[in-house]
Amino acid sequence: MSDLPYVWIRPQLSDGRPLVLSDECACSSGCSFHLNDTLPTNGTKSARFVSSCFGYGYASVRKCDGFFVFYIDSTVYTWWMFYSIDIEACFAPYSSSCQKTSNITDSDLHVCPEVRSFHEETEDGLTMEAVFKCLFQPVPGNIEYDVDWYIDGTLVNNARFSRVSYSNINDTTFRPRHWTNNFTMSFQVSCAVKSRDTISGNQGNFHKSHPYFAGIKSDHLQYSVIEGETIQIGLQATVPFSCPSVLSDAMKASHCNFQFYIWTPGEGQCVNGQTSNGVAFKDNPCGILFGYKDRRTSINVTGYIDGLVNFGERKSILKVASTRNPMDSSGIWDDVKIPDIIVIVKDKDILVSGKFCASYTDPHQRTFDGKHFPNQRAGEFLLYRHKTLPYTVHVLFSACVWGRATCNCGIAIRSGGSLFSVRTCAEVSTTWTKTLSVPEEKNDICNEDDMRIQKYWRYYTVTFPSGTVVSFSVSWWGSWIGSIRIRASVSDIGNTEGLCGLVNDDVTDDFIPKNGQSATDKNRFAESWRIPMNSLDESLFVRNPKILSESFSTDSNTDNENYCTCPSDEPVNSYSPDFETRNQAHCNQTTPSSVCGSQVSMVTDISSCTTSKHRRKRSVNSDDIGDATTLTYATDFDETAVFNVSDWINGWNATSARKYCEDAFTFDPAVETCNELVNISAESYIASCVEDIKMSGNTTWVEDTLDTLKGACLTEAQKQEVFYTNSSSNSSEELSIIQLITAQLCPANCSGNGQCKEAMCSCNDGFIGSDCSVRESMPPTEFSLPSSGVCDTRQRLCQHTNIAGKFYSENVLANFSYFKVGETESSNPFSVMQNATFRHFNLITVTLPEIPVSSRRRRRSVMDGVHSWNITLSYDGKTFSGHVTLLVYDSQQYSCDTQTLVCQKLISESNSPSPTSDAAVQVPVIAGVVVGVVIVVVIGILIVLIKKKRIPEGRAQSVIGIQKDDEKTTNDTGTEFVGDSDSGPAIPSLPPIHYVYQKKRSGTDISLHFNIKD
Repeated sequence: MSDLPYVWIRPQLSDGRPLVLSDECACSSGCSFHLNDTLPTNGTKSARFVSSCFGYGYASVRKCDGFFVFYIDSTVYTWWMFYSIDIEACFAPYSSSCQKTSNITDSDLHVCPEVRSFHEETEDGLTMEAVFKCLFQPVPGNIEYDVDWYIDGTLVNNARFSRVSYSNINDTTFRPRHWTNNFTMSFQVSCAVKSRDTISGNQGNFHKSHPYFAGIKSDHLQYSVIEGETIQIGLQATVPFSCPSVLSDAMKASHCNFQFYIWTPGEGQCVNGQTSNGVAFKDNPCGILFGYKDRRTSINVTGYIDGLVNFGERKSILKVASTRNPMDSSGIWDDVKIPDIIVIVKDKDILVSGKFCASYTDPHQRTFDGKHFPNQRAGEFLLYRHKTLPYTVHVLFSACVWGRATCNCGIAIRSGGSLFSVRTCAEVSTTWTKTLSVPEEKNDICNEDDMRIQKYWRYYTVTFPSGTVVSFSVSWWGSWIGSIRIRASVSDIGNTEGLCGLVNDDVTDDFIPKNGQSATDKNRFAESWRIPMNSLDESLFVRNPKILSESFSTDSNTDNENYCTCPSDEPVNSYSPDFETRNQAHCNQTTPSSVCGSQVSMVTDISSCTTSKHRRKRSVNSDDIGDATTLTYATDFDETAVFNVSDWINGWNATSARKYCEDAFTFDPAVETCNELVNISAESYIASCVEDIKMSGNTTWVEDTLDTLKGACLTEAQKQEVFYTNSSSNSSEELSIIQLITAQLCPANCSGNGQCKEAMCSCNDGFIGSDCSVRESMPPTEFSLPSSGVCDTRQRLCQHTNIAGKFYSENVLANFSYFKVGETESSNPFSVMQNATFRHFNLITVTLPEIPVSSRRRRRSVMDGVHSWNITLSYDGKTFSGHVTLLVYDSQQYSCDTQTLVCQKLISESNSPSPTSDAAVQVPVIAGVVVGVVIVVVIGILIVLIKKKRIPEGRAQSVIGIQKDDEKTTNDTGTEFVGDSDSGPAIPSLPPIHYVYQKKRSGTDISLHFNIKD
């Protein structure tokens, strides 16, 4: 409208009404704008216009050859512009050719045509098609007309009609056959008419109509929307849709739907763990439908939440194109593209800048709005819960300084039906400490879109689809979770509860208790969010939390909402009867946002989903397993206990503690950087540091407190888009501000043994660890195998095994030494070294070597089905740790004690080979030959033994123990079998057989049961 001159204009409406704007066009704010007056029967009059938003105004209206034009003078123009009324989509400048000319020859033969679209039968009468007609008032007398048709200003040569009487003017109809071979809709069509008097021979000039847009257009060419909010974009078809006339109304309704796909090019990139899109489509899965009777529809467009505080507005381009409908015999709607629609997305993330909740060290609590309070209680608590979305975070506290303080020892994060948790305590207590040697993780990710998990050494980051970020780290000084932080997203505003409080920039209502409406004191508030001990209904630390199997329903405002994004560079040119576009769309049922990036899901406890939907399929023989423990509560656990320490210990006092903490924070360069650039003050953290020293009597929590400040600084800096684009004037190098900040945020400043870059240490040679504090020459010391070192081939493939422990480098070497249970040390020891696969600081995976050839060729023994490895670990390949032992066998054929390395062979007629046993791959022909030979040999030996009474009373198993100094082995009846140290007992050295020796009254009956193994 801003470029429109003070001219006569006419409505550009498709249905012929002179001026009705209330349902077809609206001002930019969505208010109706319409005529509230009578139209002149002839001549010109001043007419009143009314807006439901902005009042009324006047404009001149003139009747012109059966339609009306309106004059916009400076007064009306100023009025419209003052109220920002946008009518550009509804009005178009009136062509001057519609006015009478001063040419005397032309004055009586002047016609003023206009183009309209109609739905009528084809020329053969078999179906319906969309056509264009050139309408005008006839000139009195014996007049004939020439009619020419134009598309986008180009004359269509096969659509020129000459000397047509007005009674036959329908013969000039512009049909699809005239243009479909050379043009695609979304064009401007116009007609030109020249009249001639057949009696006088006088003829007028060609007068051209105003262009008529043929296709589908949006009400406006540009829109604006705020992140997380929804607008409606109206679309109008100016040409009717066709459908075979022979179909019933019901068949037309089901088969004559015209499909249009939506896509947004240049979007879908992954930025800081969230997908960067411009818009999401609510209830429109990348497509819209027009029924054959429809002339209008709309798209619900929501501003996409990108999780960044944008330094400028984002722009999204909506492209819309049709598919090919087989019911459209004329093909006029094939591959029709709607003019691009621009959507400007306005930022809302600025409202959650600096909004983070924290629980750190012993533990100090911080609400989203910045209120601090201590919470010296033990047990499980609800830290964060979204009121309308299925996002929850629980924390676990247990005594860490006996009688003086509790600490974080567990965090459980739930999103939809998925759960991720990390726990460092074996038991919750108020009187003593019982921790796990290795942090235990549980990963029930049922849908990869539920959350994004990233790990870096002791540090974890979990992102919800809404953009809410949960960060935590395992403590520097022991098996505790030193720091937990939750950074709020736009979706959290006014929608959070729990110990984190309500996100609304008002600290006075942070202490709203569970099921409460108003704030209370900190003690009642904290206690209200306690989870009952071992509650199957509420706890997230029990084996199968009930909450994961329950469907989540939101309130009436968000129920059944569905958001989709449509990032693509090309349209989908395929027709689908069911219009199933969800395969091309990325849909998230909760928020207009999604997580992205590499998903780290390898953990020490691999378990399957508890929900039926998206259930994760796992191989029966999966080697990716780990030991899982059950959380317990101490028998004397007291839910009412609250620690309140008033005395100082170990020679500390308020002055000395304050000085120590201030020095620690002053000497760390990250503190000043975060204060200046990210506006994170150190004062509250210094106060927490002092309290930590008072409760513990030492300084072990100082690094965890600094970690909390640095983590909050890093998360906040990553949310500022301007930090990624602007360079620092204080840096001699071309570094962005985010690079400058993250270069100061490494743990312990890399201990002086490395360089800091992007908050990660690059250690100097000879040093390892997230903080470069460990020498590479020191091998791993605390690690263990799952299932106490037993790999059961009945349950697993036993090709790989996990090793849980504490690892300080991604480069871990594993050395395997093979030995046979029940044998003395081999004269030809076999060992092999290989690189382990680093999974996380508490987990590596190794591949088991093949059984050595020398072991396969040696003479057979009862324990041939048991394979044993001693495994040692090293970082530098020179200094190795002590060993752990792995036993590989079939539990239905053997029973082994991993502590004593004593195995028993279980003998049963029903024994069947393991799916992974060697017997499964033997060649049947060879096996048959071996069986025949064995039968002959065994019968001969048994006859000899019977005569010498060497076979004991019936036994169903033989027991072999480890003997290093004696080559003799004895079974449990005292019968001695003599053999060499390599072959074992005389009888078991043969191909294994099962035997039963029975005495009967009538004599001796020998039953032989053969179980050929090799």
